[in-house]
Amino acid sequence: MLQDPRISARMTSDVPHSRSFFFRLCFWAGGPLALCCFFLFAQSVASPLPPQHPPPSENKTKPTPQSVLPVRSSDIIAGLPDGEMKRKFVVGCTPCHQIAPPFAMRYDKLGWDTVIKRMHQIDDDLELRLIPFHKGELTAWLLKHVKIPAHGAPPPRPEAKAAWKEYPIGVHKGFYHDVTILGGRAWIVDYFGNILYGVDLKTGAKQAFPVPISAPKGKPAGAHSMDISRDGEIWITFTKTQQVARFDTKTNTFRVYSGFQKGANVQYFALDVDRYVYKDPKGRVWVNHFSKEILSRLDPKTGKIRVFQTPRTQRLPEEGVHLYAVVADSKGRLWYTETHGNRLGMLDPTTGKAEEWELFVSWSGPKRLAIDPQDRLWIPHLGTGGITVYDTRQRKIIKQLSLPIPGDYPYAIRRNRYTGDLWVTGTGSDSLYRLNPANYQFTLYRLPRKGAYTRTVDFTKDGYIWTCYGSFPNYHTIMPYQSGVIVRLSPQ
Repeated sequence: MLQDPRISARMTSDVPHSRSFFFRLCFWAGGPLALCCFFLFAQSVASPLPPQHPPPSENKTKPTPQSVLPVRSSDIIAGLPDGEMKRKFVVGCTPCHQIAPPFAMRYDKLGWDTVIKRMHQIDDDLELRLIPFHKGELTAWLLKHVKIPAHGAPPPRPEAKAAWKEYPIGVHKGFYHDVTILGGRAWIVDYFGNILYGVDLKTGAKQAFPVPISAPKGKPAGAHSMDISRDGEIWITFTKTQQVARFDTKTNTFRVYSGFQKGANVQYFALDVDRYVYKDPKGRVWVNHFSKEILSRLDPKTGKIRVFQTPRTQRLPEEGVHLYAVVADSKGRLWYTETHGNRLGMLDPTTGKAEEWELFVSWSGPKRLAIDPQDRLWIPHLGTGGITVYDTRQRKIIKQLSLPIPGDYPYAIRRNRYTGDLWVTGTGSDSLYRLNPANYQFTLYRLPRKGAYTRTVDFTKDGYIWTCYGSFPNYHTIMPYQSGVIVRLSPQ
């Protein structure tokens, strides 16, 4: 019998086949969460965390003999036959965690049929439109093509040397989508617990700040995107309560903005070339929505919100298009991706009009893009493991790249505001890549944990690179901590 992760008392690594990865996929995007959620703090002021975690750990990556390389998600994906079915599988089944043993794997028809049927029912009931398969379509394909190699494949190029430091913080049952660094502290926020956590990078002191959001007690607000503005504030989106919060790290206080379109699922902030929250000449910020083909503009001073419609992607229901991430170019035009809609779009705020283009192979799954000072877009494709470089001034694709590790899938690209290089999440291979925009060369850095699902990268002036383990459920990252984890990379 499959164990329901909503009511599991223990979430450990010794029960590898007891939970359905499709269930968690729907779960993450808004499924029935009540029994899994919790509310740890009632006060609206910061409180120090009890000493519940090991101290931060440091280590240096070392080459691993090929005979003992672990099987990673990228090894499984690389073994699947290329084509639209493979791309749909990756786009539909890896938004929450990797597909790999020991957790997200089944071995017989009954196992696959059971989880797929159950997840389709949840997907239909909640109208999530996340699973892009007809009932019965996927099982035979998985049984025929999913193979588990004896050991992992060596990377096609040497791994660069790096020192890693991990900062455990938060609770193990949390879900930590993003990380950011501001005010001498590293920050993560819990999707379920509705709590912002900060760790002082000098002293290691940890604090928790309950977010005064409108979620019913014990239910998730759905903290998702977290980014910083040039004026030194943290901005957070909440997909389930349709709200945005601004946090002042000097006073440790929040301001919450409500009034976004109901059911639209506030997703990401539009970012500028330096990975700050983009503000237009009047100081207004922009967000996209996961379940509606709209962008919204918020005036932080007045709280006024204006909605801008984007073109309909007719072949999919609106809630299944998934307008995903947004960046602003040097003229203030907003460029965005549609992950399931498979399009690139642009909204010109001066006219209020948007255009969209179908530039990619079907089910490529364009995700969290970046923009450079030449107004070139760097677009990662979850479904293909590729990157499209698109020149917005010439309106054409100028380069197509593939991640060095076969079967890897990139969730996000971030531009380092201090150096100008680009960092790509090797979400399927427990890796980060540094990408040189001048010569398109990759440098590979392997993360210290298996199942290290990453969704973003941040940077500090001292040269450190930051990320967090973003698997849902959290235990899919195999680590010695009962918590969330912020990770610091020091290239050697």
